[in-house]
Amino acid sequence: MARLFWGKVLTVVAALSCATVLPISPSRADFTLFSGVDPKDQLSYSLDFGNRSTSDRYRLRLSGNKMPLGATEINIVYPDYYQGRFDDKQVEVNVGGKSIPVAKANWDKEKRTVQITLDQRLQTKQEVEIVLNNVQNPDSGGIFYFDCQIKSSAAFPLARYAGTWILSIN
Repeated sequence: MARLFWGKVLTVVAALSCATVLPISPSRADFTLFSGVDPKDQLSYSLDFGNRSTSDRYRLRLSGNKMPLGATEINIVYPDYYQGRFDDKQVEVNVGGKSIPVAKANWDKEKRTVQITLDQRLQTKQEVEIVLNNVQNPDSGGIFYFDCQIKSSAAFPLARYAGTWILSIN
């Protein structure tokens, strides 16, 4: 009888241990398979919620090595199938955990860009976090590739590709 009882207990424990799944946050870009984006070009990000049809906050990170010439402007280009909405009055840029002044942020729906012009030039090799507050996520979830383009304060400030955030929205 005791042997039957312990056999059932062991079976239940084994079943529960197999059924336990660690939660995986869809808002992290640490490891992506088969994205088509070179791993060295994948940028880190986090979303507060990451669910479709909800208001959200996007924290888009740029490592220091992505800005070898500094920056005066950051452009975020998103795909045509992304149907979310941005609040260009709610954009922040943080360097070293401190907010820096944004001269202007502009959401251009036609060109599918969020253009952020900074009050002061970002120095080279600084870690940057772009915070897009009050974003309305699209009604349908999916994988969305947001490209980052940087304009430096060099003599010819041409926009150059800095990397891609691969956002996942449930």
